Amino acid sequence: MIKIGLLIQDMAKLGGTERSASIIMNGLAEFDDICLIEVCSKGASAFPLKNSIDKVSLFKSERSLISSYIPYVHKLYKVIKDFQLDVLVIVESKHALYGVPAAKIAGIRCIVWEHFNFNVDLGKKKRRIARSIAAKYADDIVVLTNRDRQIWKEKTDTHARIVTIPNAIPDIGDIRYNKNAKTVVAIGRLTFQKGFDHLLLIWDALKKDRRAKDWTLKIVGDGPAAHDLQCDSLRIPNVEFLPPQKDVTSIYEDAGIVALTSRYEGLPMVLLEAASIGIPIVAYDCETGPSEIVEDNKTGYLVKFCDMDGFVERLLNLMGSDNLRETFSHNAKESALKFAQAPILNKWRKMLENH
Repeated sequence: MIKIGLLIQDMAKLGGTERSASIIMNGLAEFDDICLIEVCSKGASAFPLKNSIDKVSLFKSERSLISSYIPYVHKLYKVIKDFQLDVLVIVESKHALYGVPAAKIAGIRCIVWEHFNFNVDLGKKKRRIARSIAAKYADDIVVLTNRDRQIWKEKTDTHARIVTIPNAIPDIGDIRYNKNAKTVVAIGRLTFQKGFDHLLLIWDALKKDRRAKDWTLKIVGDGPAAHDLQCDSLRIPNVEFLPPQKDVTSIYEDAGIVALTSRYEGLPMVLLEAASIGIPIVAYDCETGPSEIVEDNKTGYLVKFCDMDGFVERLLNLMGSDNLRETFSHNAKESALKFAQAPILNKWRKMLENH
């Protein structure tokens, strides 16, 4: 048994990173002692955590990393020592700025778990510096896709071992795909990243085709682009916006197709969930993520980024054929088995045991 700390900003968000972290913490807690370390807790975890998991927060209120760098390192070092941790897992590379030094001073193994892809830094110099620190001084870097592993190797002078471990599919109940469902579902934060502006243009174009006659688009989520997107949708027929859902069961039960128009991804949780249920997918083939989940023309369609006409064509292909949707559904469920929780947790345990 080893003692593992997972460092994350906070667990109160309804995000894919937080959902993935909860799955891994709960799974590892079956064998090891787990400590959740939040930078600044915002309340209860959005996703259930086992009672055996210890919880601690570095700060009671948000603090600037730049002006409070030494307290960040010192407080994390103290948590490592107080809980006698053997391993620190840093969730998201930006926390490597202080997480890696704290782990090294404490003399324990340090793992950085990246949830973006390397080519996305959101214009943040701190994230670029943090990745350089992780590459040189962390013991391991866990990435979500083989493509991202390749990018890390190409763009960093890495001394860390880089391991690909995809996200695991969460428990979302026994949902069966309904080939008669006439809803296209898109789920995610309403931000520039997710490309919902493209999706509305795509939807406006395809609604002129008779194959789309009875279909509705549901966009599920919230975020800074919500107002603009909702205003843009007013002139487009059959578009609904729904708030973020802690329980997405009812959304997926009514989904005939899942669409993803992201400009960039790590490994999108919504596609993992859709594939596990057997919902056909149409997704932009952004640099990392979709191509490792969707098998083109077998479990769904991968569309070249910005090819909105191609996206329209493939959505209409699926809308116009019950048999095609059924075939893709069957294939998707089979393909998604490699993302089940058991094999993903086995990858984590193997990596943790392999020093």
